[in-house]
Amino acid sequence: MTSLTLLNFLLVLHVVGFTTMAGTVLADFTINRRSNRYLTSDKLKALSILEGTAFFPALIGIGVGLLLITGISMVVILKGAVTSMLWFKVKMILVLLIIVNGGGPMRRNVANLKLLLSESTGNNNGRILALKGRMTVAHSIQMILFLAIFILSVFRF
Repeated sequence: MTSLTLLNFLLVLHVVGFTTMAGTVLADFTINRRSNRYLTSDKLKALSILEGTAFFPALIGIGVGLLLITGISMVVILKGAVTSMLWFKVKMILVLLIIVNGGGPMRRNVANLKLLLSESTGNNNGRILALKGRMTVAHSIQMILFLAIFILSVFRF
């Protein structure tokens, strides 16, 4: 196998990893929007809808792993030629922001929402709605960051 063939193969797997991550975040956003209808009126239904996303962090982790392995491999094959380019540096910052946003606020918000929905005591609708708003912002940031990475990867300024 030539270096060019290996590079192309790694690039395909890199795009698959990116698509897996972005697609899973989009699916998570869509499912969360669906559950928003029931957050205050039917908490059990909202909780059961959210349980459908339980495998998403693992799926995103697989995408991250694929991205890291293939990305590092491509940098090695190209002998670090891309690491000095501006688009690559900006892309790496955006990737770190995605990891920080997804690993921190997004996971914490989902865990808190599931906890609030499973509580049977008190009226916590105000906290649920505030949490819903934060989740919408976090998802929107993720999607904007993924779009920015996609644009950077295509145009490579």
